[in-house]
Amino acid sequence: MSAGPKPRGRVLIVDDEPDLLEGMKMLLDLEGIDVILHSSMITLPLILRDADPDVVLLDISLPALSGTAALRSGLRRLLKTDGALVLFSGRSDNELAALTQELGADGFIPKADDPMEIVRRIQIWIDRRRLKRAKDRSEGSNVTSRTALAIAR
Repeated sequence: MSAGPKPRGRVLIVDDEPDLLEGMKMLLDLEGIDVILHSSMITLPLILRDADPDVVLLDISLPALSGTAALRSGLRRLLKTDGALVLFSGRSDNELAALTQELGADGFIPKADDPMEIVRRIQIWIDRRRLKRAKDRSEGSNVTSRTALAIAR
């Protein structure tokens, strides 16, 4: 990414379909969202350490170490990310909703959705994470201020 305006957010898309990855990257780039593309679950923890995404859009049907298996084995703990983990699949809404709950993901987006609807939903996830981070920082500074006042007394 070149020096310029600060990106509106950062998304890591983990999928093994190159055309889908490139199409999503183009759409999200147009919205000012920084996009990182990745095609393997095997090296995902290494990528996440540097990426710090607001949203991880995870294809749960990857052939090697599927997203479903990874989430069942504690992917969120392994990945050490506070970004939203959003399942991304061609499976039915009902199946995705059940998997989201079962696997502890934050939500899901069907691949069959209109591309602009997918972008809109990703923007919502980015906004939620940014608001949560701002709130956490605010609460942290309030605790620090109260502690300093208590010590000063």
